[in-house]
Amino acid sequence: MRFGEGFVEEIKENGLAKVRVSRDSLYVACSVCAAADHVKLLAYNSIGAAEGDHVRYEVDDSHLISGAFVCFILPVVMLLVVALLGYLLVGHSAGAIVGGIAGLIVSALAVRKYDRSLSRIIDTKANILSVIVDEEEEKEENRT
Repeated sequence: MRFGEGFVEEIKENGLAKVRVSRDSLYVACSVCAAADHVKLLAYNSIGAAEGDHVRYEVDDSHLISGAFVCFILPVVMLLVVALLGYLLVGHSAGAIVGGIAGLIVSALAVRKYDRSLSRIIDTKANILSVIVDEEEEKEENRT
């Protein structure tokens, strides 16, 4: 399990909450979120956190090894294998370039299919564990 902190941005009607987390506190398996300052994830809101709450969450990371393979290794292997096939079939570098592009397209489709099938098999949503009370908020509550 991986743990992180974030802020609830939106409460969904189906018991879920959209949580904004910093990129540094979330393990990003693929490069989709690598350039983003903040990443939004869906989390089960079983504790009833409200919008704006600072929360602690957990994410099951048992699927990360297979996800890392599919996101990083598969595209490189597909690029090299299909580029080599293109070179061998055509006989010059243009075939390798076309084959490499085709390999990247096929690997992108495979990553997309894997992501969809994984979400059907494994529940990849986070769980909100607790609301974090900041020291300043605690001082204000004690004053009133």
